[in-house]
Amino acid sequence: MYFDSYYAKLPKQLTILSLGLHGAATVGIYTTKPKWQKALQPIVDFCIARGVHPDAFTYGALVLSLIAALALYFANSNKDWLWLVLPCVLVRLLLNLMDGQVARALNLADDWGEVKNEFGDRIADALIFIAIGIGGYAETGLALVALTLILLVSYLGILGKALGGQRVYGGLFGKGDRMISLAIFTLYPALSGNLASYNYYLILAGVAALITIIQRLRIIYEYHHRA
Repeated sequence: MYFDSYYAKLPKQLTILSLGLHGAATVGIYTTKPKWQKALQPIVDFCIARGVHPDAFTYGALVLSLIAALALYFANSNKDWLWLVLPCVLVRLLLNLMDGQVARALNLADDWGEVKNEFGDRIADALIFIAIGIGGYAETGLALVALTLILLVSYLGILGKALGGQRVYGGLFGKGDRMISLAIFTLYPALSGNLASYNYYLILAGVAALITIIQRLRIIYEYHHRA
């Protein structure tokens, strides 16, 4: 990303909350971000040495999301399309990690980069979940509810910064959690051909997103009222 984690700056009492509605700051794939960044550093260094612009990673992640969405849409005619989903959504996450690393190293991190990153992520989420909803094998209503809740999760993340804090990443079902869970779940319909099982994923995604909304609201509330 083009910006740093909110949680490194939170007071200790907000980072030791337990799992559930009170564990937002310590729950989720995002907590492993430093380890992934360290592992990706050789690739980042290679790109920096060759002057690769961070936008290449941002737009690349969006293209991969479009490919994943198309694969989900066409899967009803041939389930083998689903094998494209796994690498696309996982590599998308890696590109999202590297764009910020490269931007900071090249001194290109700025507010406009943040706008492109956030807007691109929302488009990517919409493409993927709409594709599931209109693919002909899952309930469109479930997909729309799940997507709405996911977008609200992201909105609250940005709202934390808009209110004078920093971008909120914590919670059970952030972007990384969404994409990794989708990749893992997709193994089942890809192997079995039971594409209707995506309805179960949409239900789980909706519930997880709702929990995350409550978690992030709590983080924002406590941050702004702890004084």
